[in-house]
Amino acid sequence: MNSEVSRSIFKIGFFISFLSGIMIPFLEVGTATFVVDILAFISGALIMILSLFIRKYFR
Repeated sequence: MNSEVSRSIFKIGFFISFLSGIMIPFLEVGTATFVVDILAFISGALIMILSLFIRKYFR
């Protein structure tokens, strides 16, 4: 797999995690928006971890 693909996947995951991480302090705990934001943060982090594993596996 091309290393540019895994790097792009990592950047997308970072973008998702970064933006949702910025929003977390400004949301009220217990609201639907807060839950969706936490899920977005976790999914972005998982995308970043997955891209690192892909990069290491195909090297």
